[in-house]
Amino acid sequence: MSGNRAQRRNAARTPPTLENRYGSRKQRRALAPATVGMIVLLGGLLLVGQDGYLFIRFGVAILAVITAVFVWQARQWAWLPVPLVVAVLWNPVLPFAFAGQPFRLGHVVGAAALLVTGAFARQSVSVQAPPKS
Repeated sequence: MSGNRAQRRNAARTPPTLENRYGSRKQRRALAPATVGMIVLLGGLLLVGQDGYLFIRFGVAILAVITAVFVWQARQWAWLPVPLVVAVLWNPVLPFAFAGQPFRLGHVVGAAALLVTGAFARQSVSVQAPPKS
């Protein structure tokens, strides 16, 4: 048990609430689209230079924008440029003409950046007590 004896006694006298019992809840809402975007980016390494790569561009751009929306809602401003840069670099409307080994390395770096962004962009959620019947 942590804390001194007076703190433990005081904690025993006050009834537990959901907030002080379980602590604040943090949700990583951007983690799921970032993980799927990472998988699409790494899978896109197989299709670079082929006709099916257009679908990879659409998938990565859409998932990066979804990740950016969740990061925006979490108010984690430092992580917001990462999915926006990924969305711009892999956009299918105005594609950049990247080719070669640096572009393949960009896939790995972009996938890692999306995953780190999704993992570290957390949003605090208020805990509500269950309804009493």
